[in-house]
Amino acid sequence: MKRAALVAALVLLAPGAARSSAPGDVVLVGRGLDRAVANGSLTVDEAIGYRADLQSAYATLRRLGGGRERNLAAVLHDVALQWQGYNSSRAYALFSMLETNAAYFGNRTVPVAKTDLPDADGVVYRFFPGQGFQLHPLADAGALNAAVASKDPDRTERLALALLDRGVPSSGALRFEYYFPFSGGRPPWTSGMAQAVMAQAFARAAALTGDTDLLGDAATIFHAVQLGLVRRLPQGPWIRLYSFDSEVVLNAQLQAILSLEDYAAATDDVPAATLAASMLASAQRLLPRFDTGYWSLYSLGGDESPLEYHTYVIQLLNKLAARHPNGPWAQAAARFTLDREQPPSFRAGPAPGTLYPRPADGFKDVALIRFWLSKRSRVTVAAGGRATSAWLSHGSHTLVWSPGPLRPGSYQPTLSAVDLAGNRGSVTLPPITVAWDTSAPDVTASAGGRRLTWHATDPGTPWLDLRVLLAQGSRHVTLWLGRRGLSGATTLRLPPGRWSAALVAANSAGKRARVPLGVVP
Repeated sequence: MKRAALVAALVLLAPGAARSSAPGDVVLVGRGLDRAVANGSLTVDEAIGYRADLQSAYATLRRLGGGRERNLAAVLHDVALQWQGYNSSRAYALFSMLETNAAYFGNRTVPVAKTDLPDADGVVYRFFPGQGFQLHPLADAGALNAAVASKDPDRTERLALALLDRGVPSSGALRFEYYFPFSGGRPPWTSGMAQAVMAQAFARAAALTGDTDLLGDAATIFHAVQLGLVRRLPQGPWIRLYSFDSEVVLNAQLQAILSLEDYAAATDDVPAATLAASMLASAQRLLPRFDTGYWSLYSLGGDESPLEYHTYVIQLLNKLAARHPNGPWAQAAARFTLDREQPPSFRAGPAPGTLYPRPADGFKDVALIRFWLSKRSRVTVAAGGRATSAWLSHGSHTLVWSPGPLRPGSYQPTLSAVDLAGNRGSVTLPPITVAWDTSAPDVTASAGGRRLTWHATDPGTPWLDLRVLLAQGSRHVTLWLGRRGLSGATTLRLPPGRWSAALVAANSAGKRARVPLGVVP
């Protein structure tokens, strides 16, 4: 690790690291507010209000410790990172988020991951461990759809207006930004999926409340999708789940299609309808490549979906099937549903052969259990009361089973797996024989002149420690040849004269065999 990276890691791990960085963040935020006032992005009154929020949050931070301090400091740092980009909407989004976190962590303990915290207007902040409660546009779009579903126009209008206050206008589009670093992406970043769902939610909100201005807002929200949030594949357009990433994610595409279809139908937006139709065709072309035959892939060429996303994809496919009965959606949903109910299966590889764990010389000490697995599962190989486990994806794998202190004998291994849905499968493997290397190697050897040739049979050792004993009357000399393979040849460096010779070969267990070589050279 480079020194700078090591220092950074130590700072992150050190107690009080969050507190030590906070003063610098406070200074940077203040500089950003000055800059925004100077360039006209914020009014003096807005900046005064945000300074008050900043000082209040910092005062709260200074009396905290542990996880509460770390999470609030992380949000303060996120606000500071945007110091060069404060404008009316972004600053409101950032400082509202800071105020929400200060109020929460000033009085409550750290929650579990993905806890959602709605404010008085219904704006949702989602908790990420170590990053605090973050403004979450996809969750907010879901909250607005839920408000519409409740058929409460006042609740819906209030939340829609609160979200508009946090949307950032740019190039004729209204973007809902994420302000924390995620999966390599630097904030602020956006999501094509979140924008599509938000456009759908605003169009629905307009219909419920009768506020036609919300239809115009929905159009500007959709426009952000057109400006860089669609990737062009050879098979057609695909939504970008994250603006900073080109990963081809199945659930994002399916949800975006449904949302854009709803938005287009509510607004008569022809470009949106055209895009949704093209995305539907793209999804149909690529859908088979998301199917391993046993589970869905989260992304094209990527890992299998977590259970929650596999289930989510089934729900989305069923919705598409209801709208487009002639497509492959119902069949795919049925297949993925069956995958969720079927146990994992195996194809066992070759038996590992006899083990010789004593001595532990790195040769045949453990059994390499090779197999093919149908879908992501927690896999365990067990024999003789000893087991090893690992989470493995579909495909070919090798698990290492160690006999440890087990005595020589035959042990029956079982390979078992539990998939993401809790289904269990198992298979009995051929017995594993455990032996201890207690015998000397079976060695043949000959010497012709100065040339020594040997061959040994010893299934429990990877090498032989060789030496040649020379005798000439009362004189004795040992030629140390060191570790050699079980078969080989070498030229001996003999002292002058003729010698009676013998080869001594020791295996890794220290067991020796002696082979007379006659007189050399």
